[in-house]
Amino acid sequence: MSQKVVDKIDDIVQDISEIVKSKGFPDLPVDRDPPFGDFAFICFPAAKALKRNPNDISEEIGKEIQENDWIISAKNVNGYCNVSIDWNKICVDFIDEIGKSSYGKGDIKPEKILIEHTSANPTGPFHMGRARNPIIGDSIARLLNYYGYNVSTEYYVNDTGRQAATLAHGIAEYRGNSGNKIDHALVEYYRSASDSLKNDDNVRTQIYEKMELIESGDKEALNEVKTAAKKMLEGMKISLGELGAETENYYHESDLIATGKVNIVIDQLKKSNLCNEEKGAYYLDLEKENIAGRNQKFFFTRDNGLSLYTTRDIAYHIEKFKKYDRALNILGEDHKLQSKLLGIALREINCKTPETLFYSFVNLPGGKMSTRAGRVVYLDDIMQQITDLAKEKLGELDVDKEKLAKQIGIGALRYNILKVQAEKGFTFNIDEALNLQGDSAPFAMYSHARAAAILRNFNNELPKSNITNKLENSEIKLLRTLSKWPETVKKAIENLAIHYIPNYAHTLASDFNQFYRDCPVIDNPNEKFRINLVMCSKKILNESLSILGIEAPETM
Repeated sequence: MSQKVVDKIDDIVQDISEIVKSKGFPDLPVDRDPPFGDFAFICFPAAKALKRNPNDISEEIGKEIQENDWIISAKNVNGYCNVSIDWNKICVDFIDEIGKSSYGKGDIKPEKILIEHTSANPTGPFHMGRARNPIIGDSIARLLNYYGYNVSTEYYVNDTGRQAATLAHGIAEYRGNSGNKIDHALVEYYRSASDSLKNDDNVRTQIYEKMELIESGDKEALNEVKTAAKKMLEGMKISLGELGAETENYYHESDLIATGKVNIVIDQLKKSNLCNEEKGAYYLDLEKENIAGRNQKFFFTRDNGLSLYTTRDIAYHIEKFKKYDRALNILGEDHKLQSKLLGIALREINCKTPETLFYSFVNLPGGKMSTRAGRVVYLDDIMQQITDLAKEKLGELDVDKEKLAKQIGIGALRYNILKVQAEKGFTFNIDEALNLQGDSAPFAMYSHARAAAILRNFNNELPKSNITNKLENSEIKLLRTLSKWPETVKKAIENLAIHYIPNYAHTLASDFNQFYRDCPVIDNPNEKFRINLVMCSKKILNESLSILGIEAPETM
């Protein structure tokens, strides 16, 4: 809740607790987010101690505290004494609080945070199976920035290894449809090279020789794969730009080899008490680290002494902590073991370990996606489809339909993905994402546009808030929801749970629409208060949608 409302409720709870104690009841826990009222006393512990029915205790407490000047009602609901405060006494001051730019935000934080997200192999266009990564990563960064943290975002470009060498070979040897967006054109070269890798011994030899040159630090080979990756990234960056989720920085894996940073890591890991050697290859023995099966041997060199992907990942994280106080990785659920192994290795060389947010993959018809095999549903295609469908739904609306359709389409895509808890899988559905009446971006965006229209129709400077008549129930409900914005932001940050924000935005949009239906604003005795309530609702809707990377339109 807002600090002013929280402080007042704290005072009321304290007063009531004293009354409860004076009647011989033990301390009662308090629910600050009950389904009814502003807070609730939980009577079950007292019922157990006193060997009484919790409903009887709840009703007795309600009668005792009914005389408090700040309380409108205190009712028993299944052993909970639900208390409603008198919002008429606090609403004007509260509206002033919401209007401040600091409402919902924390103090400026000195620590620097790096969020690594997306980091898809640059071997083809983004597909929908992993669309959650850039959307979640970008929105978590927006959330932390909103709260006052110093946040940067980064994409780790995997431009070494077999896939990178295969792409470089494909670009050098094959040709495709150059008229396509560059990443869509280059993926054809990659697929051709992948086919040859499987079926042509000569090509296989060339690619594996290139891999060894890369890992040994050959400058020409490193430059070739880095250049190939950059070409593919040209198209991938366009996609991220359309999605509103491009990172600020790009860090190339090949640079860790070229600068010798990987060799430093190898030397450090060899000094670990866990280090062992097997046929020339070095590994960490993780038998006592609660790691199962073959993964108990965490190899960090090949038998020829050269590095592996995991070794370079360790070196990358060392570089992160040279510049940043905290590092957060956004990773698919298939990276859980790899992340655990990374943490152990970093511990062994006395380096900080990153925080990790794991997500489950988006489900789509057609089975498992594979860029190499060509079984994909591309993010570009989904973005175009949902934007085209949004444009159709706009009908004859007299607006810039191209611009608004893109705002709605991309907003709907992001919202539909973000509203589901990251750890839970789900099936993306375009029609559901665009449903104006459902839990969707268009619903929240339309509510914002409706608030903007009321403010335009008012066509005056906002007056100082004041009430003449008592508040209606839908006004109180809307105020309660607005009071929970700071708590929602804080909870989302503490749990790295971005789904709290769209869930809140939907509740706020619903409560605002109920207020709109019940409470005429202009030329009403409570006009001064209600127009300010509209302004506050619009402000928080705008801020919640902005955290989600969704543009809030003024007209819709």
